[in-house]
Amino acid sequence: MSNFLLVLLFLASTAHAAVIAVYGATPAGIAAAITAARAGHSTILLEASPRVGGLLTGGLSYTDFRTQEALTGFFREYMDAVLDHYTKTYGKDSVQVKDCFFGALAEPKVSLMILQRMLSAEKNLQVRTGWRLDRVESVNEPGGLRRIVALRGGNAERVEVRAVVDASYEGDLAAAAGAPYRVGRESSKQYGERFAGKLFVKNGVILPGSTGEGDKLVQCYNFRILMTMDPALRVPVTKPADYRREEYAAAIPHFHGGMLKKAFTENHDGVLRIQKLPNGKADINDIKGTPLRLSLPGETNGWPEGSLAERQVIYDRHKSYALGLLWFLQNDEALPEAIRSEASQWGFAKDEYVENGHFPTSIYVREARRVEGEYTFTEHDTQPQVGVRAPLHPDAIAVGDYALNSHGHGKAGAMHPGITDGDFNHFTAPFQVPYGVIVPKRISNLLVPVALSASHIGFSALRLEPTWSALGHAAGHAAHLAVTQNVSVAKVPVAEIQKLLWRDRAAVVYTSDIAPGSPRFLAIQQLGLRGFLHDIAAVHPEAFGVLEKRYGLQYAWPFAHHSFRPDLALDAELRSRWIKRLTAEERKRIPERPLTRGEFVDLVVGIKAR
Repeated sequence: MSNFLLVLLFLASTAHAAVIAVYGATPAGIAAAITAARAGHSTILLEASPRVGGLLTGGLSYTDFRTQEALTGFFREYMDAVLDHYTKTYGKDSVQVKDCFFGALAEPKVSLMILQRMLSAEKNLQVRTGWRLDRVESVNEPGGLRRIVALRGGNAERVEVRAVVDASYEGDLAAAAGAPYRVGRESSKQYGERFAGKLFVKNGVILPGSTGEGDKLVQCYNFRILMTMDPALRVPVTKPADYRREEYAAAIPHFHGGMLKKAFTENHDGVLRIQKLPNGKADINDIKGTPLRLSLPGETNGWPEGSLAERQVIYDRHKSYALGLLWFLQNDEALPEAIRSEASQWGFAKDEYVENGHFPTSIYVREARRVEGEYTFTEHDTQPQVGVRAPLHPDAIAVGDYALNSHGHGKAGAMHPGITDGDFNHFTAPFQVPYGVIVPKRISNLLVPVALSASHIGFSALRLEPTWSALGHAAGHAAHLAVTQNVSVAKVPVAEIQKLLWRDRAAVVYTSDIAPGSPRFLAIQQLGLRGFLHDIAAVHPEAFGVLEKRYGLQYAWPFAHHSFRPDLALDAELRSRWIKRLTAEERKRIPERPLTRGEFVDLVVGIKAR
């Protein structure tokens, strides 16, 4: 059988042809599959659940990021489609358009519709939902995957592969293929990370009892529950059959004492975080550090390597607990009447998750396996070493923009009441993500853009759908190049991945004022990889600049000191630093006369004067 042919065989002898396989229809998986298909390869996308979209359609609609400028490429394409939907349906000045925040925030049913439409538009792409991985096999090539077997009921799909992308949250395919991976927390000694290992933090200060020791504990999960106050949409919460009041009753004094002022809140003074979506809906999330939480720290450690049955137990436990919490807040007579009255205004949305009793289909897997790759992303990759920018990665394939953030690993103890072990939130600069994090060791034709290579601390900043989508986008291009050039994924020229990403309007260097589509976008991206943008604010008294709030609690205006400012006169100090980065041939293009920053760049890359 030709290595250039991927053949699917059902046990019933149905055959299909493809070249690249993607496991996991998460946003990253969808990005990888669509990218590979657009490159001309016959591609198959296998998803274990009945629904594509991962958390974006299954339980996390209020997307996590900080600044819009970090959202480019495939995720921006998805956002543009969302914005177009709300604009055409409700009008450009509608509240729905405002509430979708340029397409970043969408109702789950809208995200599902958009992603299904994007998938169905690709003639080279087959999508199979309800197919769960059974095993992977190596055939005729040590270190390479050549066959995937996926099961649905009594049927199987046997997939002969050239390149594979594992875009599952858990890294199940990578693990089955024998890729090395880690679960849990590294010690603080392993990478010299401040927040690694066993840790108690308050207001950024590391407290006594923090040993920094590593362990197998996993950051806690919870459901992101889609709810509404709209009487026309609202479905009431029902009491779960296994309701246990004692799980919530210890928080009653905090309501009467004023520590907990609300059940649902947009701030930090209640139990459940309201994150508004279009059409009167909200993504309800856990609030860290409160006496009563939606998450269950310490009860997700069995998920990453768990069997289907073991994961189902964890899923059911969290669902029952979440339903019980909602029932408690709405009905327990020991709570202040004002709390119960306010909480009772909320219910599930009758037009969402109809197949699952209007409850989210996916639990929020914040972290599971992390493969060991060619590069391990750590806390240090998010922190400025000189100036205001995070470390330079010339082999970057994506940018990320989020804090180091963990919801914790265990219940609060007697030493530090109210403080969860492993709960932290620490500022970062927008950062680059190098190619090596998605290239696992030992497997020559496998890419892993979600369960990627990072320390626990580094992963806490990467674990977001926009970042994962950007890495999935890059993985699709890398798989395409590996197949067409007949090389291992580790040997794919990163510069060629970057060129394809730029063509797709995806950034690999963060800038606040040179967006994809700008005439100078390509030039700034190319020179940014050579350190030119790192020179602009080489020294500044504010390590990160000032982050100005833009929308909600977490969305902000662009990072200070991360702009290019092309019309600004090029001062002598910056000119000197830039000249040193030029080749001899490039130096010949620079005249002695004064220049603006934009003019300098135009001359370096050969853009005609404007």
